[in-house]
Amino acid sequence: MNKYPLDIENFHNTILRIKGISTIECGIDNLETVDSELLKVHQYSHLPHATLLRTNGGLDNEVLVQFEFTLDNSIESLHTLEFISWFVRDNARNGIKIQLRPYALVPVTPYGRQFGKTLKFHIDLFIDGVEETLQPVFEVIRELNKSINQFIDLYNIPIKN
Repeated sequence: MNKYPLDIENFHNTILRIKGISTIECGIDNLETVDSELLKVHQYSHLPHATLLRTNGGLDNEVLVQFEFTLDNSIESLHTLEFISWFVRDNARNGIKIQLRPYALVPVTPYGRQFGKTLKFHIDLFIDGVEETLQPVFEVIRELNKSINQFIDLYNIPIKN
């Protein structure tokens, strides 16, 4: 049994089939109650702070779908990151509220050095008008998945066997 809804699971599988991708996970956050003060709390460190500070937090009926992926440190992973960067930018230019950003933890903690081990990337997808169900979220993700699959084929992006 999958732990994610079908549309999210399909998007995960699409990203995972590209060479250079190690892992992908997803979370959904209701941004309506998030304000600039809440962003200071550790549990909210994964949120896109600069974006939310511009609006003093989330908007009414807005959710953030955040896909977090890691790379395998191969040359293919850099090519994959470039492809995903283009894909996200192109969708943002077409009106989808989406961004890609790096995410990392502090280099040294009381428990030791973690520098070089925490780099991840977040695809932040902002969807507004989410009131009673997550159906609008799934529709956007379904379309993104369809689109990225078409571009993987069109541009012969290397995939895993």
